[in-house]
Amino acid sequence: MINIDYQVSKSILKKVNKNIYQIIELFNESCKGLDYETFIVEIFPEFLCRKNKERCLEVLKELEEYTRDDYYHNLRPIQEYALFHLLEWWVDVTECDFEEVVVEKEIKSLDDRYISDNINDIEKYKAFIFEDWDFLENSLSEYIELCKKNPLLVEKFFHIDLDEYIELMPDDKKEEYLNAKSKMKIRLEKRDNVEELIVKLIYNATKSRENDPKRLRLTSETQLSDDIRDIIREKLHDEGIIIAREMPSGFAKKGIGECDFYIYTYEKSILKAIAIGENKEWGNFERQLKQLLGYMNLDTMFGFTIILNKSVSLDTVLKKRRQILEELYIEIDGMKIFQVVGEIKEVQGMSNVIMTLHKNPEKEDSYFKIYHYIVNGKLDEREESAVQARK
Repeated sequence: MINIDYQVSKSILKKVNKNIYQIIELFNESCKGLDYETFIVEIFPEFLCRKNKERCLEVLKELEEYTRDDYYHNLRPIQEYALFHLLEWWVDVTECDFEEVVVEKEIKSLDDRYISDNINDIEKYKAFIFEDWDFLENSLSEYIELCKKNPLLVEKFFHIDLDEYIELMPDDKKEEYLNAKSKMKIRLEKRDNVEELIVKLIYNATKSRENDPKRLRLTSETQLSDDIRDIIREKLHDEGIIIAREMPSGFAKKGIGECDFYIYTYEKSILKAIAIGENKEWGNFERQLKQLLGYMNLDTMFGFTIILNKSVSLDTVLKKRRQILEELYIEIDGMKIFQVVGEIKEVQGMSNVIMTLHKNPEKEDSYFKIYHYIVNGKLDEREESAVQARK
């Protein structure tokens, strides 16, 4: 059975499908009386009839089979296109009436009532069979043009995967769509590669500082930030990426703030913010987070925090950091923003590094990541073990 965009009982859906079957049957009989080439252009795109008549006949056969079996079939766009135009063809060429009857005991919901009232009105079928009419040429052409400007917009905002509509695209439009999609894929892969590179470089730099625990114990926040910058700067430079310290950005209590790390690049002479980071000694993590959120904006790819711990056990930092993240939000006019979206994720291969996802308040369906690092200088037990070994 061909499914429809209403929740109806099986017996009523069968009657809808019986009527659809009769429409397809009449169409096939008409084609046999003359020729399929003359008729299939009525229900398929002209370019598809010209290039792949066999595919058109196959879709017709699929629709016919669906109307006669007991499975619930959700149609693909090319099947929706054909059925929509079959319904139009029927309304245009025949004045025959259907005679399906729905008895009262079959009606179990408001949807059942509506469909039963219109069971023989084929013009109404176009409204209740299809969830939308995105498969029609006027809609599809608009989506292709949008996709050429921003492929993500069509998928994320309109929730449409244009790959499913490729059969309905003329060759030139198909090529334009695939080119736009390919370019976006390359941009996303480049973005992901840049993010992965920076996240790994920061991690390696933090581990490098932990290898000298005595020096780390005497290191200040500022010195640690300078160390991390110096360690990763050359590699970033090789990739055309710049890392700056104490960069004016966002908001502070008085005037503009200064973030500890500002990582950016230039694309076609246009500045692109990649990441903003804050480094603080343990005890200020919640303030550090909120400060970071104030420094970031909609254009920042991701953020990161670095906790320099010299005072409490690592286990305490790990537990308290997670608790603060789970309870994080900023309240404005009774609305809570910047909460963690979904689960707090551990970053694979990096000990004690976690990642959180947050929603941008300025734009719907827009999110950003924050990576959270720890540089641990609290190693009293291991230091004592080393001391005793030398006695």
